[in-house]
Amino acid sequence: MKTISYEFSECVGSPLTAESPFFIHPGVAEFPVIFRILSGSCQVTNLNTDESVVISKNYFYSDARQNDTYDLSFLNEFDEGLNLADYEHLIKKTAWTNRKFYKPFLNELASCIYHEQNERHTASFVHLYRAYEHLSYAFPMIYASRTQDYVGTFENLRKWMSHDSDGNVGELKFHKSFIVSLFKGLPELSRTIDVEITTRQEYREPIFTALAVKVAGWNAPDKYTATTIWPDKLAIPFLEYHSFFVTLRNRFFHYSNSRSDNIGLEDIVDSDLLFSFVNKVTLNYIATIFHGVMKHQIASLD
Repeated sequence: MKTISYEFSECVGSPLTAESPFFIHPGVAEFPVIFRILSGSCQVTNLNTDESVVISKNYFYSDARQNDTYDLSFLNEFDEGLNLADYEHLIKKTAWTNRKFYKPFLNELASCIYHEQNERHTASFVHLYRAYEHLSYAFPMIYASRTQDYVGTFENLRKWMSHDSDGNVGELKFHKSFIVSLFKGLPELSRTIDVEITTRQEYREPIFTALAVKVAGWNAPDKYTATTIWPDKLAIPFLEYHSFFVTLRNRFFHYSNSRSDNIGLEDIVDSDLLFSFVNKVTLNYIATIFHGVMKHQIASLD
């Protein structure tokens, strides 16, 4: 299966066969392929360089654990009450819907994970943000089309995009409303996204301070979340991660001499180093939202 930039294929030794709706072949839809790259169970070839990499990190887990078997058997234990057969049924029923959303999302996500696999973390972050921005528009709409709980979805979207409103505030409220509705009554709303700073000791403090003060807005230790550990880990509440991620993009890429809160290299040492701490946990955040939408779709199937 190909996009404009990448070709996707089964890994050597893949246990999946043509009978599986997740099996990658020239005519497969984008939806199951998104699931395959997020679960670390396929091969991706860059059509510009002809370089191939095996995607083997399973981002559905917060520790992005290795998927050495390249299969989807983890789904039998991943979510209580669901098993692999439920996901296969979903793919069979809905794989060809919402392709206008899934095509660009797959291409950006593939670019992100391809570069992340090759430890090009700054390049990965660029595509990570583009994938996330697409998700922020598309997934609430996909969710809203199958729920009665997300009251005022289109009115909220209209206000967000209106020139008469504060775009940043509107976007944040819109996204939070979606997340609260999607994970209502579920443990995701009480978890944190943990950005762990694993580098030389002398670099940890400036990187932690830049992320805590300039991105999270924690200007004193009493602002830290309970599980944050200075200078090794920032524990960002799940509901606040959208704001953290967008602010990080702004503080790094919208570099201006008129602002004192921009992130400079004196803060982070090296951009690849900084984004190596952020990319994997953000991919888990994206996979969690993607999975939440999938679960909702499974529950609403006839």
